[in-house]
Amino acid sequence: MKPMGRWRQPFTPAVRIALGMVSLMVTLVLVAEMFTGYPSDRGELVRHHHAQVAHALGLDVASALSTGGQGAPQLQRVLADARAREPRLLSASVLDTQGRVLGQVGNHQQGWHLEPGASSTLDNIRIPLLVGGQRWGEVQVVMQPLYPTTLAGWLREPLVHWLAFISVVGLVVYSLYLRRVLRHLDPNAAVPERVRTAFDTLTEGVLVLDTVGRVMLANRAFTHVDGQDAKALTGRDAADLRWLLDSLPAGRRNPTPWRQAVHDKAPVLGVPLHVVRAQQPTLRLVLNCSPIADNGRVRGCLASFADVTELQERTERLRVALEDLGASQKEIERKNEELTLLATRDALTGIFNRRSLMQQAEQCFADARAGGTPLACIMCDIDHFKSVNDRYGHGGGDQVIQGAAKALSRGLRLHDFVGRYGGEEFCVVLPGSTLAQAREVAERLREDTAANLGASLREHPGVRVTMSFGVAELEPAMADPASLIDLADQALYHSKKNGRNRVTAWRTDDTDTAGACA
Repeated sequence: MKPMGRWRQPFTPAVRIALGMVSLMVTLVLVAEMFTGYPSDRGELVRHHHAQVAHALGLDVASALSTGGQGAPQLQRVLADARAREPRLLSASVLDTQGRVLGQVGNHQQGWHLEPGASSTLDNIRIPLLVGGQRWGEVQVVMQPLYPTTLAGWLREPLVHWLAFISVVGLVVYSLYLRRVLRHLDPNAAVPERVRTAFDTLTEGVLVLDTVGRVMLANRAFTHVDGQDAKALTGRDAADLRWLLDSLPAGRRNPTPWRQAVHDKAPVLGVPLHVVRAQQPTLRLVLNCSPIADNGRVRGCLASFADVTELQERTERLRVALEDLGASQKEIERKNEELTLLATRDALTGIFNRRSLMQQAEQCFADARAGGTPLACIMCDIDHFKSVNDRYGHGGGDQVIQGAAKALSRGLRLHDFVGRYGGEEFCVVLPGSTLAQAREVAERLREDTAANLGASLREHPGVRVTMSFGVAELEPAMADPASLIDLADQALYHSKKNGRNRVTAWRTDDTDTAGACA
């Protein structure tokens, strides 16, 4: 297994815990300052300072006015000196009772927001001027706001410096402290070395989880799949391993198999995992989860990950091989059927050849003898076939033979069969038929061939071709089907001798074994 390498955490557990503790400490400091006013009530101090600055500036302006310094240059010097002394003073303006500006420093219009007659605020302060016991005008002072309005201003704030110092120093101190503490609390440290060695020699990936799914122990085989070492995995929720959660079947993600095993107090076995990893081979794992119980109480869960990638690949190759073997077997069966067809069928007509015809006849002969049922045979021959060959060639002769085979086949019942006995001669076997029934069949076949066989010569319309038929029936003295066929052949000979295109049935007299034809 190759490490995944893409789910690494940026910080160790000690640093992550330290960050959480520092954040909590800073939050507590800010909340404490908000409710207790410690280390100081900054707002009240700034308000008092602003009031003192504005009052002193009002006295300076009033003093300049009372000594006859109502000119703009003298007032401007007073305002400029005040701004130079106090860095928090942004702007100041002196107005008479008619609202005329007698002196001003800074961008006063930008910072002054009070309406006429409105009370002073923390950063907009209005100081009335009395000269000779009479109201002469007012001094308007714009001071720096209590809190900065820009990032640069905040970075210069002492409070920010104080919190930054606490955060940095606290992070370093807490990290060192927690690293030492976690070293003593690490479950891996409590496992004897020989147990750890045995744990790591397992070929299956193994996780020991607590009741909520946090990793307590992880062996080397699992870290090879995950890509992180055992220490980085310790304390993490197994559900936070993205690759593991994504590999679970859709119905197994809520709850996860390990939580289900803890909840049900029963093993959850055979959960398939399909692990897809970037630029790495896909893995097929099987997850088994078993609860860890102590005196009936579930303490955690043991999760094992068996790598069945190679097994499934072999199974897939075996399946493909079996499919190929099945296809080959079907092809062999098809070839065997073709060979059987070639061995049992006449190549020109597609009906039984003589060898297969005799095999079928022997079976019918045996069945008729055993069951005491009748059996009949028809022998038939194309009339003047040599003339057909001479006149229309062997191609025309083949067409007539093929037409005769089709005509004989379509005129039979399902259990009857026909074969090419030789040349232009055919043999029809009729199981279960008497001589009279066989003669009716032969007559029907004769009429059909007489009417339609000439049409087999497609390039020579209007030609008439006929066939002669001989019929015989199974008799007690017959020893084999060849005797029955021989009698039917003799009847065929009589049909040919007596004018052709006719049916002759063979009858054997009870006293005259030579027989007669009718």
